[in-house]
Amino acid sequence: MILKEHELFVSLHSDSPKYPPILLYGSNEGLIRENVLKIKKIFNKQNSEEIFFTGKTLSEQSHLFIDEVQTVSMFNDKKIIFIEQPLDKNVELFQECFAKLPEQILIIVIADILSKSSKVRRFFEGSNDYLCCANYDDDFKTNSKQIYELEKVINKVFDKDIKNYLNQNLSSDRMISKNEVDKLILLYSGNERKPELDDIQAIFNDNSQLELNKIPQVVFSGNPKKVSIFLKKLFDQGVNPVTILRTMLNYVQRIELTQIAFKKTNSFDDAIKVLKPPVFWKDKDIFQLHCKKWPIKETINNFNILINAELRCKSDYALTNILCERALLKIASKGKIYFQ
Repeated sequence: MILKEHELFVSLHSDSPKYPPILLYGSNEGLIRENVLKIKKIFNKQNSEEIFFTGKTLSEQSHLFIDEVQTVSMFNDKKIIFIEQPLDKNVELFQECFAKLPEQILIIVIADILSKSSKVRRFFEGSNDYLCCANYDDDFKTNSKQIYELEKVINKVFDKDIKNYLNQNLSSDRMISKNEVDKLILLYSGNERKPELDDIQAIFNDNSQLELNKIPQVVFSGNPKKVSIFLKKLFDQGVNPVTILRTMLNYVQRIELTQIAFKKTNSFDDAIKVLKPPVFWKDKDIFQLHCKKWPIKETINNFNILINAELRCKSDYALTNILCERALLKIASKGKIYFQ
């Protein structure tokens, strides 16, 4: 069943005896994560356990998923099972398990962009018993709504120039725009300070730095489509391709140092102690995945790809954007193997 975002939450109630499996897909990763939190808040009225699978795991070890669906922990009242990056071949397993899903189980399937021909998308859209919600990039309408909600939170009204500026500069990804909105809340909430365009522009000036820091995560998570989107934003903001490659090289070196230390300690928490500066706590989970899923041999190859790209950029300034993008897409395409 196809639902819009507001329809999704109308159909979910905390006192529902049974929750239908839900597919959240689309290019707006931040919005997907935001909607997951809202769903969990509705479902999680009692103590619940969270289990995570990937489409590849379901394909290779379907018995593990079947066992999780059929059992609830002695220590938890409910269970949420997340399935990230589902594969078309998983649909047969979905048909088998979803038909007899216990009341205490909630299934949330999370995917990137799915074509209309996707079997997973068609399975959810064509059923009256399961829910399907697309999470597309934020646009003028959704950004305007965010601005309106922000005004209510800080109890202040923005003038026309500020609203226009915010609409032009809020990211299309909800996660990134939320970071900017949170900064504005800290600046203006609970005081008499009047919103000024210069102050807000100063806050948004570090937006390119935020996206620059995020691009290694997108590359090493094996997401070529998002790599192209992020690179376009950075190039449009005037970020030098060599700066992007240096950021990538720094990230690769941190992965390699952690992988070497992990071999000695067999503890990720101990291994990352060698890093200066330390890993930011919000980035720890994704960094751990990159360290564990990428073979160290490939980490070294990635370093060489980036070094060669930087050298070529310095010798041919006319092609710097193309050379930078080609190197990052090459790594991201390899990463799809480890993050399917």
